[in-house]
Amino acid sequence: MPGLYTGRTRHIHVKVQAPDGPVLTTQLYFPGEPANDRDGIFSPELLLGDVRDVGGARQGSFTFVLAR
Repeated sequence: MPGLYTGRTRHIHVKVQAPDGPVLTTQLYFPGEPANDRDGIFSPELLLGDVRDVGGARQGSFTFVLAR
């Protein structure tokens, strides 16, 4: 789980790429974070889904669809 820092909600940075396609760089957000509503670049479309505790860690999912 990412730490807290001033001015942003918790998020993770990700890069994804289809074979021979451009790189998409974005951020994914955690549902239920109090700072989501105050973060100026938060986007609900980028919320992780099915976030749960697994073996002392948090696990979530997100489906990327890359098209050219």
